[in-house]
Amino acid sequence: MHGPVHKLAALAVCSGLGLLSGCAATADGVSGLLYKKKTTEEVLNIKTPDDRMKELQVLAKTAKKKTPDEQQQITSELSKEIQRENDPLMRRQILRTLTAFPNPLVSAVLVAAMGDSDTEVRIVACRALGKRGGKEAVGELTRVISSDTNLDVRIAAVRALGETRDATALPPLAEALVDPDPAMQFRATAALRHVSGRDFGNDVQAWREYAQTGKSSTPEVSLAQRMRRAFF
Repeated sequence: MHGPVHKLAALAVCSGLGLLSGCAATADGVSGLLYKKKTTEEVLNIKTPDDRMKELQVLAKTAKKKTPDEQQQITSELSKEIQRENDPLMRRQILRTLTAFPNPLVSAVLVAAMGDSDTEVRIVACRALGKRGGKEAVGELTRVISSDTNLDVRIAAVRALGETRDATALPPLAEALVDPDPAMQFRATAALRHVSGRDFGNDVQAWREYAQTGKSSTPEVSLAQRMRRAFF
């Protein structure tokens, strides 16, 4: 009789220990959910690239709420930061953030960014200059169209010229129509329509004439042709 009793007692003890172990594991799991283990960066209070990216995005959204002095200080700090930043992703975000500030220093930073080694940084700079507009933006974007070695950057510059809605952008846009690349021709035509409010289709001579004199002897594209172009 003692044999079976001892076996049952031992089984009960093992079961109890198993339950305790299971409870402990469950408790550890719950504790882990409630108290997430901090990363090394959090423990040492170190900002990660993601942290900085979020900060820059918040700065862009709140730019208009800043006082002129605060805007001046922020743009000054960001202009220095972008010069020592090695990550092109971060440089792009810094440019996007700077664009939200009306400070004159921003234009100088955007122009400098046109010489960045990263293609996407240059494209972001083109878009930003297009949004800001002005004679300086038109001049810089015109230079990029004829000098940058990357087609995507040149196309971004053409599109940005259209965004300026500046009449001085018409001559360089008309010249962009002679580019052999179809994508460039398409974007130049769209930008010309955007700036002028007129539509001479892909007629290079008509656009050149209009860009130089403000008028053209060539009739504009008919409404039927525009509708056909929109659907086909």
